[in-house]
Parts: sequence; C-alpha cells; structure tokens
Amino acid sequence: MKKTIQTIILLSILCLPVHLFASDYLVDFISENYKESNAEKSDTPKIYHTIQVETEELGTRVLVLKGDDIDYRIWLRQYLATAKKLIVTVPEKENPQFRISKLFSIDVKMVHPIAENQWKEPEPEIIVEIEVKPPFKGKKHIMVVDDNQKRRDLIQMLVKKLGFPVTIASNSYDALNIFKNQPDKFSLVIADGNTYKGVSTTSLVKNILETSPDVSVILGTDYKEEKTTAMLTDFFAGFSRVVIKPLVLSELSKTILQVLDKKV
Repeated sequence: MKKTIQTIILLSILCLPVHLFASDYLVDFISENYKESNAEKSDTPKIYHTIQVETEELGTRVLVLKGDDIDYRIWLRQYLATAKKLIVTVPEKENPQFRISKLFSIDVKMVHPIAENQWKEPEPEIIVEIEVKPPFKGKKHIMVVDDNQKRRDLIQMLVKKLGFPVTIASNSYDALNIFKNQPDKFSLVIADGNTYKGVSTTSLVKNILETSPDVSVILGTDYKEEKTTAMLTDFFAGFSRVVIKPLVLSELSKTILQVLDKKV
C-alpha cells in the first residue's frame, strides 16, 4: 500500500507542467536593444530584442527575448522605460545553462515585473461579420475615426475643403463595420491613436490593412503621449502605408495630400 501511494505521488509530480519547476531570479535592468527588419513576403516584421540584466549572484547576462506575443512585448518595453527591477523565470531544466551563459534565449513572457498583476491579457478582437455590398463606383472617401466630436467635425470640414467626400465614425467598432461593408470605397483612414472601447486602434488598423492593403492610414497622436507614439511606431514598423504623427490641424491638409501622393 505504501509503495502504491509513493508511485501515485511520483506519477502526479511527473505529470505537472514543466513551467511549475522553475527558478526565479531578481535582476536589475541595465539596457535594451530592439531591432526590426521586414520579413520576406509578410507584413510581420522580424524582431531582434535583447535586454542586459544583472544579478547580485551571477553578474551580468544578455537575454534574447523570443516569442510572438507582440502585445506583451510592447507592454514590457513600456514598463522598462520607468522601472528597473525584473524577475526572470528560468525552467529548471535550463537553469544550469542560464547560470553559466552570458547570452541566454528565453521566452519574453518569462521576463516580468515583481508585481505580475500589472499585465492584463488584451481583450480578444471583435470580428465583424457582415454582407459585403457590390464594388463602390463613386469618388474615393476619406474615413475619419475619432470619439471627440469637436475634433472629428473639424477634421471632416478640413477634408471636405480639400475636395474629398468624408465618412465619419465615433468608435473603432463602427468604423470597422463601415469599412468592411465597402472596403473599395476608401482611399485613406484618419484615426485617433488612442484605444477605443470594444476594438483597439491597433486591431482596427490591422483589420483594415488585411481587408484592403492599398488603403493608407494616418494615426494621430498627441505631443504629450510619447509612450503611445512609441508603442504605435513599434507595432506598425513594418507597414509602409501607416503614418504615425501628432495630429496638428494646421498641418493635416499637407499630410493628407502627401500620403495620397497629391501635389502640395
């Protein structure tokens, strides 16, 4: 009976997920190296991302952060801009190599702040399923997406003065619904760079470009929102048709014409 119980306990331990057997190292963040290059035949950029950290026990280490979780990677980079303490979770089977290696590859989600609850999984994208209308035959529209009515009206008036028809939306969900209904209706989308309720700005633009890769996008930011600008710039680094810049109404006409390859 005793041997049976021991066998059951042993089997239970062997069946536990590997990540439960791991060592946590408290490290100080020293520096970061982040590079992107265009992947062949893909809009998804290749990412080379390393951070240099130091432990009191082991000295300095360069961690090569691998993994495709772009949302977590963006969030971690924002965290590193303000905080210097991290925890590195190393699976037990890789622990000996980590202790002796100056260069170590690790999944990006195994590097996290002391308070892990600061990271929240992003809400799943909202998929809009609608019946697509016949091809649009009229003059191409410019879509304006902004939850600020005053700013939205000013941009609408400016676009009309340039001679373009305008379609407006107060949120990303409505904008995506309108766009997927007649994607060939639009030549340009102008959107506020902030996150909207329901569908994030990044999800909106990603869906638009997947539906119609020839459409250009201007993502407006605020001079004071440096983190938002940096996050969007990193996220859309591989997308040549996405322009990210502070949305200044006095300069917007020139930006629109430049994006649409019109003479200024």
